[in-house]
Amino acid sequence: VLFRAGQLPVLGMSHGVANPKRSLASYFSDYFTFWIAVTSAVALSYPHVFSWLGPDAIRSLLVILVFMMGTTARPSDFRECLLKPRPVIVNFVACFVVSPAVALGIGRVLNLKEGFIVGLVLMGGVNGGSASNLFTLIAGGDVALSVLMTVSTTLGAVVCTPLVAQIFLGTIVPVDAFGILVSALQVVLVPIGLGIACSTAMPQVARRLEPAIPALGLGTAIPLIGAVVAGSAEPILGAGASLHIAAMSFHAALCGVGYLLAALSGSDERERRTVTIEVAMKNQVFACMLASAHFADPAARVPAATACIWCPVVVSGLAAVWKARALPSLRGKDAWVGEYLP
Repeated sequence: VLFRAGQLPVLGMSHGVANPKRSLASYFSDYFTFWIAVTSAVALSYPHVFSWLGPDAIRSLLVILVFMMGTTARPSDFRECLLKPRPVIVNFVACFVVSPAVALGIGRVLNLKEGFIVGLVLMGGVNGGSASNLFTLIAGGDVALSVLMTVSTTLGAVVCTPLVAQIFLGTIVPVDAFGILVSALQVVLVPIGLGIACSTAMPQVARRLEPAIPALGLGTAIPLIGAVVAGSAEPILGAGASLHIAAMSFHAALCGVGYLLAALSGSDERERRTVTIEVAMKNQVFACMLASAHFADPAARVPAATACIWCPVVVSGLAAVWKARALPSLRGKDAWVGEYLP
């Protein structure tokens, strides 16, 4: 429907007009929602395809992904974001207050069993996922702002995730505070810093590579998603339709909530897109780990595993629509955007 309506670029078309300057990388990234759906289907049907990706490989791919996002940002971008803390605060509140409340509401409305509700609420109370930086880039959002939001919720999860469990679930979930801090350094802060350093030291090289970053990021994200889904293929397939509907509805609802809160707080369109994607993306791996470690019911970890499919599908679909509607303010600012404009 979106393709027929002209809302998504098709085979080198931008708003119905052929763009001869399009690169193969831009063609590839046009269909990232499709690639993610295919990857999820393969991972569920043939999980052994991704069995070569162990925990260390997954972490390495995530570091590479975040590093690439860092090469698209500049130190001045972060300075500008620090002068505008409002969207960071909005995202933080949405992440740890609104999100678990939405999860609980969806679980009750769909009459999910208690184990699934516990897992859904726990997922709602964890930090944002690092892949949000990639989708923010593709959607024309503010990557530097997205990184700050990811870091703030990652560090905030040390205190806020146990509070969410206590308030919404009536139990205390111990969280390895030092482990979270180390992970934040290894997976977010260090690679993002190295990426910014490289782009600052070699600006011409960074500019030449920038048009390919969305496609390279997608190429890195695909095996990441495949590995996570393949690792939980059996419980995902046995979850039932109601849980899949709940997971899809949860992330779709967070997209609407994120955009609404950003709009009400006075953010411009670029900040709204950034907040929306950041609110909708969750760290499912962390949620699955907490559920496995601290809840006796094995059903508690299934919602996070199921969301590994629906979260990237929903958010990438939204990013695809926004990518086709590039903001006028980005013309000439980001090299790769020019390939998607009429």
